[in-house]
Amino acid sequence: MSNLMYQCSVPVFSHQLKNLAAFLKIAARDARVRNIEPAVLLNARLAPDMFPLVKQVQVATDNAKGCGARLADVSIPVFADEETSFAELDKRIKATLAFLRSLKPAQFEGSEAREVVMQVPIGTLRFSGLDYLNGWALPNFYFHYSAAYSILRHNGVGLGKREYLGAVPGMTATGKIAKMMAGK
Repeated sequence: MSNLMYQCSVPVFSHQLKNLAAFLKIAARDARVRNIEPAVLLNARLAPDMFPLVKQVQVATDNAKGCGARLADVSIPVFADEETSFAELDKRIKATLAFLRSLKPAQFEGSEAREVVMQVPIGTLRFSGLDYLNGWALPNFYFHYSAAYSILRHNGVGLGKREYLGAVPGMTATGKIAKMMAGK
């Protein structure tokens, strides 16, 4: 199952992080075209008690690198959380992708049964690697990924399902959906 643990984490996070980087490029261009100060989008949130776009991207990347590191049993890279621009967020995503590329399937050997222990501000969480991946890491990543997408959509950035899904690995399509997914 170790190869499956790798396949269900590292390539999934990598694909979606590339899509997230594409969202941010579209948002930066949109801000220029609409003469919007980038900070307006970077600090936008869906609700008063939710994180702004910058923090959603930071937490999404933290979830991706944290999951990869925990399952591969290596140290989690620490990023400073000081990004204030689209370009800086893009660098953070690229650094996360570089870390994920450094992980090899063999490092995930036995990770499905390995205990994952996480210290959070209000306590300690314990999981098997499989339960951590399926019940915590992937849902949390997608929550913040979706929130970032939704913040940008809510603020008029021209994103759609095609950008959200990106070029789905292994997918073939015919008919209208093939044209839609190809952007035609």
